Amino acid sequence: MTQDTKKKDNVVGIGHNSNEYSKKQYAKVVNSLHHILLYARQEAEWIKRLLDGAFTGYRQSPIGPIKLKKFEVLDYRTDAIAREKKLNEYLSRRIEKVEASAKAEDIELEANKKSSEESVDD
Repeated sequence: MTQDTKKKDNVVGIGHNSNEYSKKQYAKVVNSLHHILLYARQEAEWIKRLLDGAFTGYRQSPIGPIKLKKFEVLDYRTDAIAREKKLNEYLSRRIEKVEASAKAEDIELEANKKSSEESVDD
């Protein structure tokens, strides 16, 4: 197998972009995004449960709702706020890494483009 054939087999074209990335690089990006989305979904579900318990005063369980004691309501609320802060910090770090990588590769991110267009419209 020649070098040219190997290169063609290992390259993925993405959309209408003229850039070509190796399958390994593309898989790394997809896996990273998948991990972030799974983590965000899991944490959002926990935050929802904790805030629901703090608001209603009941914890959901397989056998039915269980009334929370007053200190447990406060604990649920505190845990929800702490998880939201942790999730926000994690996502902020990941966003900064993506933005730095995009800037290094001279890629304009769609979200940045939209926010700058909205500020011009105001």
